[in-house]
Amino acid sequence: MTTRAQSYANIRHEKEKMMEKHLHSTQRLNAFHDEIMKQVLTIALHIHEHQYGSPPCPYSLFLLGSAGRSEQGTISDQDHGIVFQADTEEATEYFLTLGRTFSEGLNAAGYPYCEGNVMSSNPVWCRSAENWKQQIASWIDSETLDTMRSVHMICDARVLHGKKTPVISLKKQISASMKKDPHKLKRFFENIQFMKKSVGLFGQIFTEQNGSHAGSLNLKQSAFLPYVNAIRVLAIKEDIVASSTLLRMKALMDVPAHNSRIQEYEEAFRMLLEFRLRALKNAPDYDSSHYINIDSLGPVRKRELRHILKTADSLHHYVQRFTAKG
Repeated sequence: MTTRAQSYANIRHEKEKMMEKHLHSTQRLNAFHDEIMKQVLTIALHIHEHQYGSPPCPYSLFLLGSAGRSEQGTISDQDHGIVFQADTEEATEYFLTLGRTFSEGLNAAGYPYCEGNVMSSNPVWCRSAENWKQQIASWIDSETLDTMRSVHMICDARVLHGKKTPVISLKKQISASMKKDPHKLKRFFENIQFMKKSVGLFGQIFTEQNGSHAGSLNLKQSAFLPYVNAIRVLAIKEDIVASSTLLRMKALMDVPAHNSRIQEYEEAFRMLLEFRLRALKNAPDYDSSHYINIDSLGPVRKRELRHILKTADSLHHYVQRFTAKG
């Protein structure tokens, strides 16, 4: 085993050994994930700079997805990107190679590769600041589900290493585009408009009917994403650059148009975060970490889950009506 592999294996071992101590709150758990990823990045930078030299220009490495929002569970895959200042082929090659080294390190430390390839080893997610600006404008103008999904992802970016300013500029570019053309905001919402019905008229919870997760609810699709996606739309509309759903909700409480409604949604979302930690902390793998078997829940926990799901549906329709007004 090489020294590099040993270093990543040690980080993974420490991560698995210490995880239990950080399961009392989502905030503590995500601070722990950040600490682990920074350790991986330190090794990756040492390896990369030893071979390729110092960075040719300033850059920011940012996290996306649940990591960007500081909402990771016990098991999380990779989502990250890089923005660098020099718009040159030399810089592009340098940071793509760094992205590959970082991705390999994260995988060795227990963060699986992103199935959608949303990683800084992919040229789509590793660009110069000027190229990022052009790409975001192109994504917004295209208005397809795929390009709008990419815009949604950038909104969740949070800097792990480097200055925050370049990433904030990208988010402000998105907000400015939505304000300039309200139709764009509607398309932004339409990207997340489909919401699988999870609770019946009489309070029954709809579960998977087939496959290895039959009898279970996909907590990510049915509960988590409806809150995250809806609040993201409001945040972009109100020019809020925070990535965390809770921080976005806090900022939205200061907006007169929303303050009377947000507290209810925030309370339910906090309940969801705690519910997920308790229910899914022993998941064996990344896919299983999204599913909860309904029969394993007692009456009180089922009532909590129904409330979480119904409130998610209420929030979704609230944002739908709000974006329809323009």
